[in-house]
Amino acid sequence: MISSREPYFKTLVYIKKVKGCLIILKGELHLYIFIGIIIFFFLLLYIKDTQKRRIKNTIDAEWREKRIFSPKENLASVGMYWKRQSEKEDYHGVDSITWRDLSMDDVFHQINYTQTSVGSEYLYDQLHNIQLSGQQSNESLYELMEKDKELRNYLLFELKRLGKRNYVNSSSYFHKEYQNFKHIWFYVLCSCLPIVSIIIAIISLKTGVLLLITTMIFNIIIYYRNKLKLDSNLYGTSYVASIIATGKRLMKFKDKSFQPYSKEIRSAIEPIRKFILFDKILALGKGTGDFEGIFEYIRIIFLLDYISYYYMIRMLQKYKKEYEKLWEIIGELDSSIAVVFYRHIIQGYCTPNFIEQEELVFDNMYHPLIKNPVKNSSHLNKTTLITGSNASGKSTYMKAVAVNSILAQTIHTVHSDSWIMKPSYIISSMAIQDNVIDGDSYFKAEIKSLKRIIQKIELNIPCLSFIDEILKGTNTVERIAASASIMNWLSKHQGMNLIASHDIELTTIAGDLYNNYHFHEIVQDDGVSFDYKIHSGPSTTKNAIKLLEVMEYPSPITELANALANEFEEKREWKLIK
Repeated sequence: MISSREPYFKTLVYIKKVKGCLIILKGELHLYIFIGIIIFFFLLLYIKDTQKRRIKNTIDAEWREKRIFSPKENLASVGMYWKRQSEKEDYHGVDSITWRDLSMDDVFHQINYTQTSVGSEYLYDQLHNIQLSGQQSNESLYELMEKDKELRNYLLFELKRLGKRNYVNSSSYFHKEYQNFKHIWFYVLCSCLPIVSIIIAIISLKTGVLLLITTMIFNIIIYYRNKLKLDSNLYGTSYVASIIATGKRLMKFKDKSFQPYSKEIRSAIEPIRKFILFDKILALGKGTGDFEGIFEYIRIIFLLDYISYYYMIRMLQKYKKEYEKLWEIIGELDSSIAVVFYRHIIQGYCTPNFIEQEELVFDNMYHPLIKNPVKNSSHLNKTTLITGSNASGKSTYMKAVAVNSILAQTIHTVHSDSWIMKPSYIISSMAIQDNVIDGDSYFKAEIKSLKRIIQKIELNIPCLSFIDEILKGTNTVERIAASASIMNWLSKHQGMNLIASHDIELTTIAGDLYNNYHFHEIVQDDGVSFDYKIHSGPSTTKNAIKLLEVMEYPSPITELANALANEFEEKREWKLIK
């Protein structure tokens, strides 16, 4: 006979079994969650370690292989800091004409091993910024970066983490006044309305929910009304936050030799450290996680972007000097490592010596942009006239001297075995171009270019000027007369000048006012060759007609040309052609 309580006992046993299974499952679930957290944690560590190793491997490879892995930067972006600096009244840096004449953009790209946008902008300005005092305080930093590999690699790692971003214009925050949002109280009030609505909903659900929906819609409209303008502004401030975060990491480095920089960074960051907090608020909802959408809506509904941006700009405007100091320290560190790297990869360099006399002395100097360059040594005085045939090396020599004169006074690095000079403003008139838009002919453009050299000298600024093919845009008689007159004026005023010309007559007219040097060629039946070496004295050779022959011009052209030239040399007058 089956007991009436038997089903009850069976049910009880079944319930206990189910409960036991649930307890087991619950325990297993906790275990799985715990294991998942551990796996996620180790995955993050693995990703972080992989990124760290990749950066370190890149650094090692760059220095081992002596090459820059990063692509060339947009010069319009890189030049933003320099452009503002050049607008100052007391600015005496390399002007745009000289910069173009000497292909200094190419020189910059060759030197630019910077890791950050701050560093590249700082270096671009540095290469323009002639130090007329002749003092280079950065040399001790260069030596430190060269000798202390541990410090250098630490800095490189952190600077690579900061990285580069085109048109971020991070220096503008200490150069100009940014227009902040007006009536911030209105945005703060609107951000509080959803919270008030939730509180009201506790008392009156219907009223609270209706008010909450209304305030959310209202705030969303406000947010998207100025979103495009806000996003463009946040593009810059997000990089500023990264600069500050980088500074916080740099100041933690305990190297004794780096302590002066750590202290300066710490004092600069102290009043603007909360900037990073506002940036983190702005980053809510911009990741790839499952809850990022919720965070984004929170940002929008509570107008956190507008409020955060307001306080970020207010902070930067209030502490401009501190932010500028931080920016300059990071730029200086980054550019200094770039200079050390450049010294590491080039075939030879020296540091310059500066004197008060108007002299320029160097041994085995070469042009940095030429592969397998011919090296030259010279002892140049106040005035130098260089003559020589076409393609013999006059222009390249002058550009090499000018480029190295700039590098000597900006990054304290010269492509030479030795270098002695008087600190001087470098200015040139070389690659003249006519200006169709302004209606300037070649000659007018040329005399404008020369006039700026004269004006600079009239300001009593010590100049080292370079003039290639002086006044070649006009007729022979007036060219020689005007050239001789300009040369005479330059010789009687402060500054050194190097002038190159095809006009041999100038060597006679100038007399002892100018020291004469020349480049020459070796003319043979099968062609013309050059040694690209500078020699003392005026040029005595010509090669223009010979080059026509080498290029296989029709013989009637070359024969008549030789006949006309020879007769002019004998009689000093031109024969009538028929």
